[in-house]
Amino acid sequence: MSLPSEHPLRQRLFNESHARPYAELSIPLQVSYLVLLTGEVSPADECKHLGELAQQHDKAPPSKGAKHYDAQFAEFSVKWEKHTEFSSYVFFSKKHCARPFSAKAIDLVPTAWLKAIKGQLLVAQHIELMPASENKFDQKAVSALFQADSLVGSFVGGTAAEAWTDFRLKRDGFSHVLVLNNSLTEQTTSRLIQHLLELETYRMLALLGFPLVEKYGKVITEMGQSLTDLTQRMTRTESLEEEHALLRELTTLEANIEQIIAATSYRFSATQAYKSIVMDRLQGIRENRIEGRQMLSRYLERRFQPAMNACDSVSSRLESLSNRVARASQILMARVDLALASQNRDLLNSMNRRAQIQLRLQQTVEGLSIAAISYYIVGLMAYLAKALKAIDLPINVDLFVGGSIPLVVLSIWFAVRQVKRRLITDPPR
Repeated sequence: MSLPSEHPLRQRLFNESHARPYAELSIPLQVSYLVLLTGEVSPADECKHLGELAQQHDKAPPSKGAKHYDAQFAEFSVKWEKHTEFSSYVFFSKKHCARPFSAKAIDLVPTAWLKAIKGQLLVAQHIELMPASENKFDQKAVSALFQADSLVGSFVGGTAAEAWTDFRLKRDGFSHVLVLNNSLTEQTTSRLIQHLLELETYRMLALLGFPLVEKYGKVITEMGQSLTDLTQRMTRTESLEEEHALLRELTTLEANIEQIIAATSYRFSATQAYKSIVMDRLQGIRENRIEGRQMLSRYLERRFQPAMNACDSVSSRLESLSNRVARASQILMARVDLALASQNRDLLNSMNRRAQIQLRLQQTVEGLSIAAISYYIVGLMAYLAKALKAIDLPINVDLFVGGSIPLVVLSIWFAVRQVKRRLITDPPR
């Protein structure tokens, strides 16, 4: 069968859902989990480092440019994933331990190799999976492993297992989660572990936005007060100079706000996305209440949700403040434009009055120039009449001069009008 031409990304997109399958896990199990913010660390550098670990155990290294890798070594296995701003390392081991957390998967990893991992450590977590029936753990025994005042626990996977933690860092720098199995299968175990790991990962990633709240919260409040003061002063300004000064202050305030938005927008947007993942993973573990204990979800609602609300609040305040400054700037610009329009109108009126005065002066000068030119020409005509009389021509000088005056004046007037008309129709360039 012949199909239409295939999109170049079809195969890649189709296989994306299979790129990171759940590991097949069974109980007992020790899990050590690391999440590092990698920043500018390239996947190639991380693959090279993983290749060194694989070489020590005679295993195939990750392919060049890979975004995920898993390998089974003699005593432990490793799973690595590269994400947008972080990388995760999961180490698994399977030992029968009488006491939880007495043996950890990460203890089997070469110390020098661990220290050489590039990035900033954000999450470090141990998860211990043990059969509940064999160890006969009651709440008292579990409480001895954690800090009692912050211990939370609940049934997960319906009632297939119990999950216990206190959300605190231990002396080794790791948080601890104890999972007691009642009826987990390999598939449900894998999904549960994945959800618990992602819950901790995205909880911490979401909380990266909270320090920005503490850093900029007071600054934003001060900016809001400054904007209020500026808007109040706008109602009292009377001169164009004062409005220009206010506009400069508003522009500076707007620039500062945009600078904060640029510094926080990515982090707050990421916080929103990570928060959604946390809520999704909480639903995915399918919690049920253990009598007398606080559930994981309730703990997060009480501790985690307020931090998220604070991030949302600061983000909304920034957006609102930016819009307020923009509106204030528009209002002030409109006032400045009106003031400038009024000034331009007064200037045009003044120019019009000056033009009228100039026209009148021009007309006056024009009349005087006609009279002056006529006077000199009539004088010349008088000299001409006298000269003609001197050669004995019968000319009355007075009559000749008097009669030439209207003709001279009309001729000069006509000539001046012609020159003015020519200047109007064809002005000099």
